[in-house]
Amino acid sequence: MKKFIFANFMLLALLGCNGESQKKTKADEMKEIIAANKADVDLRLGSSPKKFSAKTVDGSTFNSAEHDGKYWIVFVYQNSYLKKSESYDLVAELNTLHQKYGNQFPMVGIVNGFSDDAATMTKSIVEAKFSFKQIDNTQGPGKEEAIKENVYCTPAKILIDPKGKVVYNGCGGNTDTFDVLLDSLFKSKKL
Repeated sequence: MKKFIFANFMLLALLGCNGESQKKTKADEMKEIIAANKADVDLRLGSSPKKFSAKTVDGSTFNSAEHDGKYWIVFVYQNSYLKKSESYDLVAELNTLHQKYGNQFPMVGIVNGFSDDAATMTKSIVEAKFSFKQIDNTQGPGKEEAIKENVYCTPAKILIDPKGKVVYNGCGGNTDTFDVLLDSLFKSKKL
């Protein structure tokens, strides 16, 4: 009798109250995670991100639709990169890229992370002295991100082609691959 009760208890535990299996596969779990974190602006390689606009820290509005028909660049990074470290200076690297290629490739920065104080965050971005527009996408008390994108590895350098497709999405600082790509596009006159 004990075996019968134990077997029925195990069957109920496995099937749950509604008779369906409660065990999820890893694929099901991943699908749920992806669905819960679905980006409004998909910046994965090969995607065609929808048009977006957001207020920049200089008070203007960035509108991606203004770049239809041309190559343009999105830099996504964490707010911790605003300060130069012993081994990396993101601001100097991106300003150098903008100085070299900014006339050919419109650029925008998206700053992610957490900030307790929106005004202080804006001040930090302004004081970094970027030479192109920055969008404060940080979150904090009473402040949601401006753009829900799906970039998880930063700093990210993203190139979108004239058809609106992401043709490059690379992660990391001080990389030559992105510079070589921009240089080859510039030299080939595909702009």
